[in-house]
Amino acid sequence: MSATSKPESNRMLRTLCALLAVSVLACGGGNGLSESAASGDATRAVNPSPEELAAIAYQAIWEPSVSDLAVQAPDSFTTTFQTSAGDFVVAFYRAWAPLGVDRVYHLTRYNFFAGARFYRVNPALVQFGMAGQPALDAIWADLPIADDPLVQSNTRGTVSFAKAGPSTRVSQMFINRLDNTAYDTCCAGGFPPVGRVVSGMEVVDALFSDHGETPVMYQDSIMSVGNAFLDRQYPGLDSIVGTRALAPGG
Repeated sequence: MSATSKPESNRMLRTLCALLAVSVLACGGGNGLSESAASGDATRAVNPSPEELAAIAYQAIWEPSVSDLAVQAPDSFTTTFQTSAGDFVVAFYRAWAPLGVDRVYHLTRYNFFAGARFYRVNPALVQFGMAGQPALDAIWADLPIADDPLVQSNTRGTVSFAKAGPSTRVSQMFINRLDNTAYDTCCAGGFPPVGRVVSGMEVVDALFSDHGETPVMYQDSIMSVGNAFLDRQYPGLDSIVGTRALAPGG
């Protein structure tokens, strides 16, 4: 199953929870939601101008309302991840993990990941999802989602949320570069896949990997300093330029 040796595989499994942990920091009281923000898609303009679209996206990411976050994703949709190494496409399936897919739909359609670095790249997986903007990451640290039951296995090409324990999924995700079926059962219910890479897996395989596991060990610094820390300490990391989420036929 794994290209790594058995001792290496066991070591990676033992440290998985720590290294996939999301930095859920205390950022004061409240749940991070803007009650005064526009209330979701039901009140969005029918034919918004480019300026209105930009304002909607900004608000949805920086001032998410309860209604914004309650919007249900389509049963399935694809997202193109435009990266510094090329593009890859992920198909997301709500039947696999409805709460997780609703979250990734919000994040990708409003371009939350633009500028995010791939800060963990090893033979088994690629991890990303901290925005690299401390103020933005602090907002979303207060907005975790509940867990989904595991429906699909963490096979090569599947995409899952990272978490630090029960009900701690926020925005950090990983792409399996190997069949990591051990991830199905470890760490408080496993890591339920939300989608699968359907095009461009060669791009995922080619992401800059010289720094390996090291950057992810400093999530507190990424959280507090952002991309400036990563760029200074770990130059060369590939990044997400933007995302485009499309419903089937969209």
